[in-house]
Amino acid sequence: MAKSIDQRIQELEDRDEIKQLTARYCWHVAHGEGEAVANLFADDGVLDVKDADFKAVRGREALLKFYRASVREPEVAIPFIQNHIIEVNGDEAHGSCAIEARFARNGESVTAAGYYEDKYRRERGRWRFVERKLFFHHVVPLKQGWAEAKGGSRKV
Repeated sequence: MAKSIDQRIQELEDRDEIKQLTARYCWHVAHGEGEAVANLFADDGVLDVKDADFKAVRGREALLKFYRASVREPEVAIPFIQNHIIEVNGDEAHGSCAIEARFARNGESVTAAGYYEDKYRRERGRWRFVERKLFFHHVVPLKQGWAEAKGGSRKV
């Protein structure tokens, strides 16, 4: 059955708000506003970086503690999000988006690329992250290109 024009408009508005959610995430990270980042998550939200050294951060208090500690200085990390794919189903949605990031680590400039797999929920009229899973393709010092980090370059 075809969706009504009202349903189609609502889905467009929902997708736009979810894109704004990911944009606000990047804005607050880049401005060192850790508490504001944590507040973009649902109370039962989860952050999981797919890295052997990272343990998933679960729940409101853990997210506040994590982001207050890790996001506190402006321009230390500058993420860029693009290429959203979002599927909306009522008050729940899931999607993915690509990330490029520039940040400082131990006094060295670093570049990274990867993607998020996200789950979202509308709560009290606002979309929130329920789960963010981050997968990196590469995280390398800026003085070294990603082709070298992968052991050679691919022809395009």
